[in-house]
Amino acid sequence: MIKKLYIILLIAMCWGQWYQLNHDFIARDYYISYPEDIGSSTPAPLIINMHGYGSGALSQRYYSEMDQFAHAQGIAVVYPQGEINNWGSASWNVGTFWDQSNLDDVGFISAMIDQIDQNFDIDLDRVYACGMSNGGYMAYELACELEDKITAFGSVTGNFMLNTSTGQVCDFTREVPIVHFHGTSDTVVDYYPPTFDGALTASESADFWSEYNDFDMEFIGDLNDNVEIYKYYNENSITEFLHYKVYGGGHVWFTEEWGFHTSEELINFFLNYKLSDFLYDIIIGDVNGDGGVNILDVVFLADLILNGSYLEEGDLNNDQTVSVLDIIALIDLILFED
Repeated sequence: MIKKLYIILLIAMCWGQWYQLNHDFIARDYYISYPEDIGSSTPAPLIINMHGYGSGALSQRYYSEMDQFAHAQGIAVVYPQGEINNWGSASWNVGTFWDQSNLDDVGFISAMIDQIDQNFDIDLDRVYACGMSNGGYMAYELACELEDKITAFGSVTGNFMLNTSTGQVCDFTREVPIVHFHGTSDTVVDYYPPTFDGALTASESADFWSEYNDFDMEFIGDLNDNVEIYKYYNENSITEFLHYKVYGGGHVWFTEEWGFHTSEELINFFLNYKLSDFLYDIIIGDVNGDGGVNILDVVFLADLILNGSYLEEGDLNNDQTVSVLDIIALIDLILFED
C-alpha cells in the first residue's frame, strides 16, 4: 500500500498537461506526460498509451504506472482520450460490435502525433503505441493502418480484430514488431479461441504476424513459474513478435507480483526499434515507384485523385486521403529538394 501511494505521488509530481485538437469536426483530448528536461539534449521518444473500454486517459496513466519507467529514460508518454460511444462509454473504434463507434480514431492518433511534434521536441523515429484491453485492440489497429508513423506496438489483454469489412486497411509497407501480454484466466477478453467477438487471440495473432513478417523460428522461455515468453522471429531480421503468456493471469496490467512490470517490459521492447530501421528503402515522394521524385510522380498522383483511388505513398500529408493538398506537398518537395 505504501509503495502504491509512493508511485501515485511520484506520478502526480511529473510534468504534464492536457491538449486538444479538432479532428473530423470533433474536439479530441489527450494528456501528455514528459520528463522535465524534454528536448534539452536529444529529441524524446514518444509512447502512446491507450485506455480500456469505459476508462479514460488519466485512469490509464495511474493504472499503468508507465511514467516512472518512461521518464527515467527520457521518454514522453501521451494518454489519448477515447470518445463516448453509443452506449455511453469511452471507447476506441476497432471494428467490433461492442465498441459502438464509427469515429476515425486512426486519423485522430495520426493528427495527435503531428500536433505533439509541433509543441515538443519529439523523436519521430521512435514513436510507439500500446494499450489496455480495448486500447490493446486499438494498438493492433494502428499496427495495421499507421505503421508508417509508429514504429512498434504492444497489446495488454487486447486481441487483434482483423476486419476488412469495416474499412480496415492492412496494407503493410514494412515488418512490424509487436508484443502481446495476456493472462490465461482473462474473463473479459478471451485468451483461448474462439473469441466472443471474432478477434484473433494472442496465438492466432502470432500466426498472422509470423506469416506477414516471414518468421520461421519460435522460442519459448520461462520468465518464472507463472509466465512463459513466446518469441517468433527470423534470424535475418531484427523484428520479433513476443507473447507473454501469464498462467492464471486475469484482465489486468501486470505488475511486480507477476515477476515483471508490463510498462517496463513494453519500454524495453520498444527501444529496440527505430522507424528508420524499416523505411530505409522508401523514397518520400516517389509515388510511381520508379526510384526518383519528379514531374512523373505529379502526373501519377493526379491520375490517382481523378480515379478516386488511394495509395499510401501518395498521401504525403498523412491525412488518410489523396487530394490536391498532396500534389502541392509533392511539388514543394520537388522544387525545394536539396
